Amino acid sequence: MTARRKLWVPALAAMIALAMPVAAADSPRVLTVLTVKVKGDQDAYVAQLKKFLAGIKRLDTGGTTRVWRTTLAGSDTRMIFVATEFANLEAMAKGTAKLQGDEELRKLRKDLDASGIREIVSDSLFEEITP
Repeated sequence: MTARRKLWVPALAAMIALAMPVAAADSPRVLTVLTVKVKGDQDAYVAQLKKFLAGIKRLDTGGTTRVWRTTLAGSDTRMIFVATEFANLEAMAKGTAKLQGDEELRKLRKDLDASGIREIVSDSLFEEITP
């Protein structure tokens, strides 16, 4: 993911959240999903994720983060998904701002990107529409 994209995603989320006229309690839940193809040892990547999860917990971003691995998905088998659910876009924008502003997590992310152990396949935002 480019440095520019890392900067505009939280800014865009914040603008959307601030522009929404409905009360936060009425806003739909949102889910961010980072899809990763691990190059090499998945256990080494998961060990790095533990450091990120500790940082996320320390910052209290307002979201719930879980890590998943596909087991039956054809060519996508063994992909890693890091999913974080937030109460609404406003909560996501605030949580993302905390993550982006944390020096320790920025260094972990930079080191992980430089290691070449992962390829980010996609970074998605989902809005809940459960009737």
